[in-house]
Amino acid sequence: MLDLRRLEVLSAFSRRGSIAAAAQELGVSPSAVSQQLSALEREAQVSLIERTAHSASLTDAGEELVEHATTILAAVEAAESRMRERSGTIAGRVRVSFIPGLAAAAAPDLAELQRQHPELNVVALQIESTAASAALLDRTTDIAVVDEWGEEALVTSGPLRAQRGHREAIVLALPADHPVALSHLHKPVSAATLRELVRTETWLSSPPGQVSRMAGDARLADLGAIPFRRWEFDGLYVLARLVAVGSGITLLPSSVAAYERNVAGIPLRPRMYRSVRVLTRTSSQGDPRIDACLKAIRQGLRHPWTEPLTASSPRPLSQHTR
Repeated sequence: MLDLRRLEVLSAFSRRGSIAAAAQELGVSPSAVSQQLSALEREAQVSLIERTAHSASLTDAGEELVEHATTILAAVEAAESRMRERSGTIAGRVRVSFIPGLAAAAAPDLAELQRQHPELNVVALQIESTAASAALLDRTTDIAVVDEWGEEALVTSGPLRAQRGHREAIVLALPADHPVALSHLHKPVSAATLRELVRTETWLSSPPGQVSRMAGDARLADLGAIPFRRWEFDGLYVLARLVAVGSGITLLPSSVAAYERNVAGIPLRPRMYRSVRVLTRTSSQGDPRIDACLKAIRQGLRHPWTEPLTASSPRPLSQHTR
């Protein structure tokens, strides 16, 4: 019979592409990974890994077994989740990934959950939205907090499931003493005004490939505006700080803009939104430790600048005067 742990090692090797990288993910030595793969080959009675002096790769049989391993490991997780659901035990390790800036919001509620359940071990990671689904499918995380800029459909079937988090307006973030900020206290920024600001101001953004960068670039492309970029930073709160000290302007979620005293968040016309989602694997559904963490995360992510995704209409965005 094939050993489940060795199937996990094979899956890690398939994901990472080398014995050394698989060992790093699994937290063991490369020799231990190599030994486990050799043992799995003996169990399968077929060569799974093609080794050379400097590299290793999957054989056709190895590729096929990886596909079976994905199904097998998902079925095992589903069975374990059902048994934990029957026992009601909140214990074990749960790995949660967050987009930058949101881990701190959920941390107090997760810490309280661990105090209530000492056998629960929550590990928080930082992973961008664009990579979070792959991390869930690779089983390197168990829960992923992601954001979507725009109205995207929830995942309701397949290997991943999504729960609604919250929705908030995307605003134009300007220094509070900027003339446009002072003249738009109670009205949104028009497309023409935004186009002119992009032409005359330094534009701040996240690096290419991130959700906020792609959505912001798409909005500017619709305007026919080509920004002058001087700063590209990971983390929306870093961008908010740069706006506060007068280094440029950008698009930010309203809660992030409101975090800085010297930043004015001006609504856009037409409006633009960010939605926060919480993703899990379908096979972990019903697991009490996952459910408990989901509840804590959703509680921690609530704040006064957001609105539920189920709201029938957006609330008006007021000028921040913190």
